[in-house]
Amino acid sequence: MNAISFRHPARQPHRWLALILGAYLLLALGYGIVNPLFEAPDEHWHYFTAQYIAETGELPRVTTQPDPWMAQEAAQPPLYYLLGSLLVRPIPTAGARETLWPNPFVQLGDASAPVNRNAFVHGPWENWPWQGYVLAAHLLRALSALFGLVTLLAIYASGRLLWPTHPERTLLATALVAFLPQFLFLHGAISNDPLIIMLVSLALWQLLVLWLGEVSNTRLLLLGLTIGLAILTKTAGLLLLIYASSVLVVRGWHRHRSLWAVLRPLIFVGGVALLVSGWLLWRNWTLYGDITAVNQFIHIAGGDRDYTLMAVLGESGGLWTSFFAVFGWFNVRAPGWVYWIWNGLILLALAGGLVSLFSGVRAARASRRADPDLPRSGFAPARSLAPLLIALWPALVYAGLVNFMLRTPAAQGRLLFPGLLPLGLAIGFGLDRLRWPPLLLLAPLLALFTALYSLFFVIPPVYELPPQVNAAAIPDQARAYKATLDGGLELAGVDLETREAQPGEVLWLTLYWETGHVPVVTPEIVLELFGYEGELVGKLQSLHGGGLYPPRLWPEEGIIVDRVGVRLDKEMDTPTEVNLHLGLADAPRRVPGGVAKAVPERWPAGADAVLARLGDEITLTAANVDREKVRPGDRLTVSVEWQVLAPPGRSLTTFLHLGEPDQAPLVTGDSVPRQGYYPTIWWEEGEVIRDTYTLALPTELAPGRYPLLIGMYEPVNDIRLSLTVAGERQPAGAYRLAWIVVE
Repeated sequence: MNAISFRHPARQPHRWLALILGAYLLLALGYGIVNPLFEAPDEHWHYFTAQYIAETGELPRVTTQPDPWMAQEAAQPPLYYLLGSLLVRPIPTAGARETLWPNPFVQLGDASAPVNRNAFVHGPWENWPWQGYVLAAHLLRALSALFGLVTLLAIYASGRLLWPTHPERTLLATALVAFLPQFLFLHGAISNDPLIIMLVSLALWQLLVLWLGEVSNTRLLLLGLTIGLAILTKTAGLLLLIYASSVLVVRGWHRHRSLWAVLRPLIFVGGVALLVSGWLLWRNWTLYGDITAVNQFIHIAGGDRDYTLMAVLGESGGLWTSFFAVFGWFNVRAPGWVYWIWNGLILLALAGGLVSLFSGVRAARASRRADPDLPRSGFAPARSLAPLLIALWPALVYAGLVNFMLRTPAAQGRLLFPGLLPLGLAIGFGLDRLRWPPLLLLAPLLALFTALYSLFFVIPPVYELPPQVNAAAIPDQARAYKATLDGGLELAGVDLETREAQPGEVLWLTLYWETGHVPVVTPEIVLELFGYEGELVGKLQSLHGGGLYPPRLWPEEGIIVDRVGVRLDKEMDTPTEVNLHLGLADAPRRVPGGVAKAVPERWPAGADAVLARLGDEITLTAANVDREKVRPGDRLTVSVEWQVLAPPGRSLTTFLHLGEPDQAPLVTGDSVPRQGYYPTIWWEEGEVIRDTYTLALPTELAPGRYPLLIGMYEPVNDIRLSLTVAGERQPAGAYRLAWIVVE
């Protein structure tokens, strides 16, 4: 298929643009519906700031004790909140603060958290038909989607200015931005980011119009108004003012070489922008001593963290992934292949850009060879410089973000979105320059697939409520842990699903709760994991349902299937048996919930030599006695290494005896391996277990020379495992470790 036939849809670009915009709008609205309210960064603060203005008719301010429902947003420029208040004002939103139910155990910013990724508990009051503050919040989300629509139009219009003969290139750029999952998520949430992205994109389009065309006072005034509104939206507007003024000064000097051509844009653009926004800068200065009020953000975030540039660059990984697809409160990630697709598109675009660069260099050299008198220097035409012009803006946005990150945590990709217009156009250009026609359809389809997958299969499962079943659905092994907790809460069973895990991994379990016994006070469940020597190696305190489903929301009858995970301590001692105990936070009583095992990430390498073989399952590969001369009352320490040939499948006890094998032992030090914390019932083929045993010598032990013996037996019947050394069976199933001299 040739390029002309494949690009045929671009012959009617407005139809394709309408299709892209329609798909975007449906997706953005879908993200706003699928994602529960206020499960986006700072969303509830944005909402309550708008509601405050709607209720009081006043702008908020940060006080000595900041309002927890507005936090730093009270110091934000107010344009977005003023617009939002117009939507909120007609709706009765009284009681919103009292209705909202924060999850006290939310794991903000931790995408590895198995539970508690919801910042709020969501009940039936949020269901359709929306009412009160829920309706107001969804209207604000829809407003964000509309802002995104204008942003996409600005991207398309800018691309047509740059490449009037390549509409397919501009459509590709517009589609990639429209189907970027993070762009859709942000434009399905309540935030002032969509407004600043829209205003910046409009300003960049206006700059391109001025750069490529004639400058008129009207156009300058409109650009100044756009920038002024941007300053009233976020502090990035000030950066935009500096950038736009610099661009227009360069243009005026290049075109006319006159002082008026330089001063004119400064007067019209800068004057109007400051006329629109100057009152806010003055207000911030008088209230906070900072025209940007950034000091209030730093203060509320905990103070200036005083990071180095290297420390900030170390956060680039999170900044990069969250540019594409990180949802929730920075704690819901898409599967890895989503990032592979987007990284692949970026790499292909870079390759296309390099191809274009080398092609341009070769073309220039060919022109000079054909016409040696062609000038080698001079100012490039305005159209040639236009892409470079807008390419400088994302670099400036990133520099501003880095400066902000030096002072406070802000490694979120959405903060780079004011630079989306040039970035999107650059990606579209690079992909088109590869001159592989199928890519013009394949790239948007891949982007669309990542957006749809995230919409239906990434976000919803995180906030899905536990299912309800009848009692017959409880597994038999779970019923063994039926218990009544304090307050009358009935635990119908516990199923510890994870049999084996490594340090840092999650033990998954399912709790079965009877719904007929709901305490008056909302209970908080506590799950505790105990490992080697009874050490606490994992703990989870949470509302039921992993933070999503407290008993107050339960139906009157049935069984709630509550699947949760508890992460093991990365530094825990292994191998060990892990015991689960659970109860309620305000009650000391705990009940057992099951047993699992924790193993090291990598087992030690076993010794080549075999000292002894015990039955068909175990070999003794190393042994060391701390000393061979002792006194009565001393303690002997023996270190051994067991290697598992096959799972024993039963519990064995290690015996450590002082005395002849055919006589009753003088001293015994029998113990289940690993002091009872890793019994052989857990042992599997290939494991290498390093263990230590102690033998306390009685004070009345007579001086002499005694053999120290070791072996294993089944405690249920006292039958010892057969023990062979070099193929020869040893008497009494015992291996002589050493001769101990008692002085």
